[in-house]
Amino acid sequence: MPIIEALCAHVERNATSWHVPGHKNGTLFEGLPSFFEWDKTELRGLDDFHYPEEAIYEAKLLLRQVYEARDSHFLINGSTVGNWAMLAAVSQRGDRIYVQRNSHKSVFNALEWLGLSPILLGPEIDPSTGISGNVSRETLEEALTTFPGGVAVFLTSPTYYGETARIEELLPFTTASGIPLLIDEAHGAHFGEAFGVRSAFELGATAVVQSAHKTLPALTMGAWIHERFTDDERRRLTRALQAFQTSSPSYLLMASLDFAREYREKWTVSNMKSVRTSHEHLHQQINQLTDITAFTFDDWSRMILSCEEYSGSQLIEALADQGLDAEFALGPHVVCILPLRSIEPFEQDTWINQIQLAIETLKAEGIPDKRYMEQPFMGKIKVSSLACPLDQLEDAEAVEQTFEQSVGLVSLETIIPYPPGIPLILRGERITAEHITMIEHYINTSIHLQGGEFLHQGKLRVIQEGIRE
Repeated sequence: MPIIEALCAHVERNATSWHVPGHKNGTLFEGLPSFFEWDKTELRGLDDFHYPEEAIYEAKLLLRQVYEARDSHFLINGSTVGNWAMLAAVSQRGDRIYVQRNSHKSVFNALEWLGLSPILLGPEIDPSTGISGNVSRETLEEALTTFPGGVAVFLTSPTYYGETARIEELLPFTTASGIPLLIDEAHGAHFGEAFGVRSAFELGATAVVQSAHKTLPALTMGAWIHERFTDDERRRLTRALQAFQTSSPSYLLMASLDFAREYREKWTVSNMKSVRTSHEHLHQQINQLTDITAFTFDDWSRMILSCEEYSGSQLIEALADQGLDAEFALGPHVVCILPLRSIEPFEQDTWINQIQLAIETLKAEGIPDKRYMEQPFMGKIKVSSLACPLDQLEDAEAVEQTFEQSVGLVSLETIIPYPPGIPLILRGERITAEHITMIEHYINTSIHLQGGEFLHQGKLRVIQEGIRE
């Protein structure tokens, strides 16, 4: 672990700090937590994050080997900066990008600020759960035919529910079109041969970004990119990462990424099979309980719970009251990200007891809340463009209209249920009655919404009189 070794060597010097940061190796005053002494800046022997030649460079080479990438890059601003940088690497202002509609908000922010034109690809809907999944080959083919001239396809795999895209089916279309396939694989840093689910990068994607911190033992915001870009694209990627990431990188974050890489590298098919068996046993135990169901999609470490007649919001609160903090709730579902290790029998017994108590608490509260809804517009329209190009939004005249009056008008705001962070309405998108139904539902059921300056006054900011031609 080159970065960790370099940090240890520096700490052992016990040198006096005449440099930033201001806590002075944790010695500014007594009582500072011990981790402060590991929070360093780019000093002699610690390398240069943006131009690595020593420990950080060695750690990058090891990371590249694990994922068999042409090159890999550490990220200290999360997968968000990776999404921005991947798009910047392959496009110029005004270019057309084919993008999955149920992508993270960071993707749509990048599209707008990089001056790109999105063609939206609607996901398929799982018929048994109503959960939005991935883009089909038919949808991608339709987009490439109906809106030709795009410079990249940008997809999300796995989804927040753990469903992976069928990369083998999609790759021939991007290859035939001569454009890169970029994947937001934020929730897939653990994918690979040992885990039993292949990464989109293994399957041929041009570049993927992975949030190591989401499923591996890395600190929050720790992520990385794996890519097989052309030389020119890699130069643009490097410039973008230097511009978009902080010039004061956290060595705590980098050290945790170095550790996560080694942890991931030690996995074997045999030991991960044992981990999977323990997870599946937990699922079986939960499904023996009454009124609750546990299931997974492709990622077996991501468990989805639903409790008969109760909303996901109610269930996640009941679980939290019993000491079980899940990832997020939306509609009737609660998404739980389990630890990537064997779950001991005593843990399973404890968790099952906590789940039972949560269900009993829900029942004791009386009438269940049946007011949950999935996003009904997802999957209806497979391929679309924005009603107003992003580059015209800043010049558009804004007015506030009531929810009812906003139907049919173009939104100047992005409205996002968070978590997980998939926009309900995009800036430049035409507002539908279904959008308003969902907004009112989220407000009535206390779902946290980001965006919407006048949302809780029952209004949206819109373009009142169309858009400029």
